[in-house]
Amino acid sequence: MARSVLIVGDSLSGGLPHLGFPWQLRRVNPGWEYLVSARGGDTLSGIGSRLRELLHAKAYDVAVIEGGGNDIFLPYLARRGGIWSYFARAMISRGRKPAEDLTAFRSLLEGIMQSARAGAETVAVATIPCLGEDLASPLNAKRALYNVAIREAALACGALLIDFGAKYEEILAAKESPGTYLLDHFRDVFLDTFLALTPQRALALSEGRGLSLTIDGLHPNPRGAIVLAGIADAALRSLP
Repeated sequence: MARSVLIVGDSLSGGLPHLGFPWQLRRVNPGWEYLVSARGGDTLSGIGSRLRELLHAKAYDVAVIEGGGNDIFLPYLARRGGIWSYFARAMISRGRKPAEDLTAFRSLLEGIMQSARAGAETVAVATIPCLGEDLASPLNAKRALYNVAIREAALACGALLIDFGAKYEEILAAKESPGTYLLDHFRDVFLDTFLALTPQRALALSEGRGLSLTIDGLHPNPRGAIVLAGIADAALRSLP
């Protein structure tokens, strides 16, 4: 059955077609209607605001909430020092406000999911895929806690879970030597889009950095985008 799907998220939902999972979803379900609202660096607060505005304008069969990674990553960058701290503070001052802590994050997410029910028959929420491909890193340990909160909030609110995190962890855990590259150079923030203009160049960029599913530790490469689309597709197809 064809469905109308609204996807609201951060840069994981946007970008070039071969690097964004919504584009891959369009390929496997060309008869479905998709509207994607992606904002690079956005946090859960901003995602929730955009979701409410879009659902106020039009109802959808499914509303997908993808985000949360920047609620962890922006504070990390602010502590990284140098130009990274300036960059993170600038992003936050422009409206990308991270949740204060895990409790506030879960409360905000539950509020967003509850309010989204007014404009969507089904509300879905995605877990955070990875914050660097080294699963043993402190950032990924924190991400794991946030993903637990996302799963618990989805269960409590009767939302559909799209578990990006679990599948990424399964794939990355099988790699003997995980890549540790995570936006090692500030110039990558601006140059990677041009260095990954085609699927072949994107994969070469990943391989040069020792990465499997991402181009920079955060954003999916073509392999990662297909994995994310497959998880989302399976979840959406499970709906009655």
